Amino acid sequence: MDRICPYLALADDGRTVADGFDPEHRCHALSPPAPLERSRQVQLCLTEAHARCERFAAARTAWLAASSGLPRVAPDVAFGRTRLVLEPEAAWRNLASSPPNSLRPAVLIAALALAVVGLLVLGSIFGILNGGPATASQTASPSPSLSASPGVSSLPATIQPSASGIASSGPPVETPAPTPRTYVVKEGDTLNQIAQQFGTTVEAIQAANGLSGTEINIGQVLIIP
Repeated sequence: MDRICPYLALADDGRTVADGFDPEHRCHALSPPAPLERSRQVQLCLTEAHARCERFAAARTAWLAASSGLPRVAPDVAFGRTRLVLEPEAAWRNLASSPPNSLRPAVLIAALALAVVGLLVLGSIFGILNGGPATASQTASPSPSLSASPGVSSLPATIQPSASGIASSGPPVETPAPTPRTYVVKEGDTLNQIAQQFGTTVEAIQAANGLSGTEINIGQVLIIP
């Protein structure tokens, strides 16, 4: 598919790519191939916007230089005809729109609460079958030095488990990280101006986009941390 970057492929198979976000995708325009975050794959690598990516431009320039300047087929066409594009499924490589792992803490807490309720019900049933709770005269132990006062009965205290205390012991529900912002470079823009506009630093923008210098191109999509 021409809209997918030709340098996008799986880590263990450089000739195979999934038509959708995959954590196993790597950028083969770099050496060694580098992992790609979800936002970069969705906004650049899996769309026609990959033609404006600085990694793609550098790799294509090196490819043309290696071909001694002779007119040849573009990398998009060459890669598209020789590699395998896989259609993603919801249960394959965690490609669903929302990660299924986010439901696991809630399921564990609900199962734990049901187990506590079941134990309480079973305890009540066994108490009824055994003839009800023991009376004060049956549970009191004779003491040679202390005598019980008439009219006062001492019943053993019953400790009830706290459902809220058990439920709070479950794992916390993770909050998904926010999607990073992007900015398309316009004529006259500099990294310093863009950093001031979004309240960040030039170094943070360089680190988020894999830039080694301050040079940017018109139409380039930058990830704003």
